[in-house]
Amino acid sequence: MPDGAAGSPLPAPPATDELSQAEQDLARLLFTLAQGRHEGRDALSLARLAKRSALPMSDLLRYLGVLGEAGWVEVEDSERGLRLARLTDTGLAQYDSLM
Repeated sequence: MPDGAAGSPLPAPPATDELSQAEQDLARLLFTLAQGRHEGRDALSLARLAKRSALPMSDLLRYLGVLGEAGWVEVEDSERGLRLARLTDTGLAQYDSLM
């Protein structure tokens, strides 16, 4: 037996729990944005979006970056100094295809 082979730990399985949690968080974020749009809110403040989606702000910002790169979400500054997130038409179409 090669030196150090006995008792060597097996490689860790992929972190599927983390991936599925991220997928659930992204789906919840899309749902929250779509729900706001259906309620007549063109955009939601990041604070309101974090509260409604039950996501910590750090996760919310990371997910908005991913969705923004995909063209599904736009984040902009409002006249009142708030940061707003808006679901794009492409994002709404993707959301509708998931439902």
